[in-house]
Amino acid sequence: MPEGFLFALKLSDEPRFDAMLDSLASCVLEQMGYAPAAIADTLAKLRVPLEEGAAAQGRRGYDVQFGAEASQLLIVLSYGGGREWRVARALPDSD
Repeated sequence: MPEGFLFALKLSDEPRFDAMLDSLASCVLEQMGYAPAAIADTLAKLRVPLEEGAAAQGRRGYDVQFGAEASQLLIVLSYGGGREWRVARALPDSD
């Protein structure tokens, strides 16, 4: 299982990037070996900060990081360097 990686990107205020993030996150989770139900659950949890952040910040540009270490995947989303939302999930077994 890949531990110790970091993948980060900055997305502008284009609404279509929310769908791109869904697709990207799904691909990352699938490549890491998560089951479809775990992917769907993680994507649902990721949509919460997207909606809350857009409502609270009044803009839609955001930074997102995917990282793995200490046996967990951590997705961090923030708007303009402000509040961070974190979605964590145990890494799947490599068996």
